Parts: sequence; C-alpha cells; structure tokens
Amino acid sequence: MPVGRSRQSGVTLLSVMLALVVSAIIAAGQIQAQQLNQKLTAGRLQGDVLSLMKDAANNYAMESYPALQLDQPVTKAAVTLAPGAANGQAMAPTIANLIAMGYLPAGTNGTSQLNNGVYRVALQKVPAGCAGAACNITGVVYIDQPIRQPGSADMAGVEIGALIDKVGGDVMVALNTNPGTLISINGVTLANPLGPMQGVVGARVGFGASGFGRFLVLNDPRDPNFQGHLTTLGNLTIGGSSTFAGPMTVNNTVTTSGEVNVNNCVRLQGDGRGGFNCLDPTDLPSGYAGGVRAIDVVASGNVLASDAPAGFTGNNGNFALMSRGGAGVEAMVRTSGQVAGNRLVPTGAYAPGAACSESGALARSSAVTSGGVLVVCSGSVWTPLSTVAVAGATCPVNGQGALDTSGRQLYCFNNTWIYMNDLVPPAIVGAACATPGALGYNLVGAGAGTTALVCRVNPTGGPARWFRIQDITSGMVFINAYEVQHGSVVAKPTCAVAAGQTAVPLPYLIGKVESSSDGGFSRFTVDNGSSWTVQLTNGAGGALSATPAASAILYVYCNYV
Repeated sequence: MPVGRSRQSGVTLLSVMLALVVSAIIAAGQIQAQQLNQKLTAGRLQGDVLSLMKDAANNYAMESYPALQLDQPVTKAAVTLAPGAANGQAMAPTIANLIAMGYLPAGTNGTSQLNNGVYRVALQKVPAGCAGAACNITGVVYIDQPIRQPGSADMAGVEIGALIDKVGGDVMVALNTNPGTLISINGVTLANPLGPMQGVVGARVGFGASGFGRFLVLNDPRDPNFQGHLTTLGNLTIGGSSTFAGPMTVNNTVTTSGEVNVNNCVRLQGDGRGGFNCLDPTDLPSGYAGGVRAIDVVASGNVLASDAPAGFTGNNGNFALMSRGGAGVEAMVRTSGQVAGNRLVPTGAYAPGAACSESGALARSSAVTSGGVLVVCSGSVWTPLSTVAVAGATCPVNGQGALDTSGRQLYCFNNTWIYMNDLVPPAIVGAACATPGALGYNLVGAGAGTTALVCRVNPTGGPARWFRIQDITSGMVFINAYEVQHGSVVAKPTCAVAAGQTAVPLPYLIGKVESSSDGGFSRFTVDNGSSWTVQLTNGAGGALSATPAASAILYVYCNYV
C-alpha cells in the first residue's frame, strides 16, 4: 500500500535527524572512544540546558499570554518588558530577564558551552494579522551561534545528535541540506534566525490560544463576558460601606436620601445645587440663588441663559446662547443684547481670495505674506484689510500695497517691498540731492498734483541739485553723428513714436575742414524723402575746397512734437 506524501516527509526528516545520532556510532571507527564519549556527553549536557531554557520560555509565555496577545508590557518581580520583538522586549526576553523574573534560577549561564553562543528567545503571534485573543503565541529558543566541527563550517553531528536525543521532539535544527530553515522531527519549520547557516539548534516553545479562551487567568485583561445572569437567592444587601475600585454602571434609577459626594469634588445637594471641581455648591455670588458652581463647563450641545428658557426660540426674550451650530455651521455665540470685552481675537484662518458666505464677517488671514492680519468677507470673497510686510523682503505681486509694523506705506516693485518714499521721494527745486539721475516729486499745491524733478549734476558747479524736468529737456533726441563731404548721402533715421506723438528727423551740420575761394560758406542738406544730400558750397555755389577735401559733421536728431 503506497505511503502518503506527508508521512513519507516525516519519516525522511526523522531519518535525517536519527542519522545524526547514528553518525556518532560511525565516528567511533574514526576517532577514539574517549573523544566520542566526551562529545556525546557535551551534547547531552547542552541538551539539558536547552530543555531548561525551553521550560523557562514556556512558563514565561504561559503566564504572560494575555499581555503578549494584546501587545502589552509584561511585568513580574518588579521587572517590566516593553512591548516589541527586539532583544529584551516582551516577545524576546533575554536569559537575564528570565532570571530576574524568576523563571530561571539565579546563576544560570546563558552562554552555550559547545560554541560560546548565547541562548535567545524569539516569540511571535500567529497566524499573521491576528488580533488579541485570536492569536497563538509560538516561537523558538535557539543558540545564536551554529554548533560546528572544530576548524570547519560543517555542523557537528555527534554533539547535535546527542542534543536531539536528550531534548526530544521539540528540537529544531538547520540541516546542511536546508540551512536557511530550522526544522523539527515532525516537519514544523521556522526561518533560521541566523540566516542560511547549518548547525543552528533550538527548541519550539509556545501555546495555542484555545487552551486559554475558556478560563479566566491571573492578570487577564479580557472581559469575561458571562453570557448568563449572575443570580443570588435574595436581594443584595450591604450592611456597611462599599468601595468600587473601577467604574460602575447603573441601568436604572439611583435614589439617595443624602448628598451625592464624589471625593468631595463632585457634590449634588438635595436643594438642587451642584458643586464641581472640588468647589462648594453653596459658595455663590450675592443674588444667585442656586445652580452650578464649577471652574469649567464643557458642553457638546448648547449653553443657554434666558428669561424664557422653556419657550426659547432664538427670537424671544433676553438671552445669551453658546451653540455648537448645526451641520456645516461653526460654533457661535449669540446674544439679544451687547457683547462686551477688552479684545476680540479671531482664531480661525482663511485664505485671501477664497469664497465666503457671511458678508461683513471678520477672520484672521492664513496667508503668510499678509502677516496674520484680518480679512473681511466682502463681495463673497475674503479680502485683506491690510497687508503687513517688511521693507526689502520678497513680495509676490508687483503693484501690491502693504504697511510695515510702524504703519509706513510699502509698494511691491520688482518683487521687492520698498517704501513709497523710496519710489516717490519728495524733492524741492534747487535743493541739494544725493544721486544724480534719481527722480523726485515736488508738491505743487494741495489738490494741484505734483511735478517731476530730476537730480542732476549742477552745470555751474557745486553739488547735484533738483531740477524740474521740463527745464532741462526738449523734444530733440540725438540719434547719430556722421563725418560728411559735399554730395554725401545720409539715410534718415526711423523715429519711433507712441500713439498721439509725431516725430520729424532733423539734420544739423557743423563745419570741420573747409575753405572758400570767395569767402562764402554755405552748409545745408537736400531732402530726398528717405535721405539727405549734403551741400557744402561757397558764395558762388561751388563746392568748398580743402586738402584733401572739405568736410563737416552731420548730427542727426528726432524732433518729437
């Protein structure tokens, strides 16, 4: 009859592991019996230690089961392990932790004598993604160094075989045929915590959740969730005082003939007064007959003071109302009379330019460039009342105005905040100025506007002074200069004009080298439409003479009219 795959797999694993034991016998023909004996003894002794560590880890997991399921700290004997899987945390207690918590005797050595490796505990919740009481706690106690033959990367079969023989079916080994996995005799596997490395030895630990689900255990944080009634034969009568260490819920009427007192900080009196925050309910201002005496009052609904509370509609009587608002409506304070206070400080922040619905509403601006000033809902848009900026800082929109913290006017020019005084500096005709070429403005008179001035080097000497622009400018704009002779043809310039302007090209001749046979000198141009022909003649109309030839300088202008 054929054997099933799973049974064959188990037999194969058992055969492989038993082969480790048999290897000790085979090795007897290769090494001395005394050496073999020593190795077998060392393996069995280390198996005893591994069994001790396994039992300690199991006891730890059993007592700490609920906390491990819920990722809570584990505390015992004044030792607390924080939640987590790092070494020394709840899912990976160290041997020193287990000693301090009483799971191992004092003096237990956590270092393996076979290879100087350290015993490690690695627990985990399974299956993956489980929560709370649905989780099993399983894991492994392992030595964090492989057990190898001296001077070799191969596993020490004699010692490991003896260890397996001592510990039994919970042993897990990383075989040379599959070094990346710890495998037990029945085929259970775990990832090798040291990676693909043969000779790593450990033992399975942990328990299933089903064994703990039926019972309450010490320190169990679960709700016992009794599904039936808790019944006594008669009434529950307590002759003395009762103490409840936790919250108490009563699903029916509570009747008392005395005062309700909670730690003397919540007091409800029979006359209807109440005191909270450890205040005396009778400590009220003159004229206040009763009510609530408290430091803070917090409500998720409305707080109303009204002379007609039972029939309050929001439009009748004198009232003050603090309301959380309805759906989509922010909290508000409404009153039938005045609102008095030293300051009004909006706490919400709204973006300038964003839509708004309550015309006239004030709020704080959320824009960094606005300096946290107010915005007003105007024309369905949040509009800044002013913008606060710093001179010299970058600004986003050329032409935008702002104020500095002293109230001085700023202007966004070339994406930099500058003072209006720097952009439109005041000037006085004839007064000294600092920067030749700078423009200034002189107030002609209230309501009459200003006139533009320019800072110019004084032609008569002395410091630069303010001159009126109309006094030092004309319609003539210099274009170019040419050296010409009699008969030279010079093209007219193109005078660019704006709408409403007219410009005319004009020539101007100045003699340079010339001589006249009759003492007459005449310099002019003939207009050819798109050019001029230069005429340098004597009194008789002949060309002026010179060596090598008569010449003049022709200055070309555009005259704007």
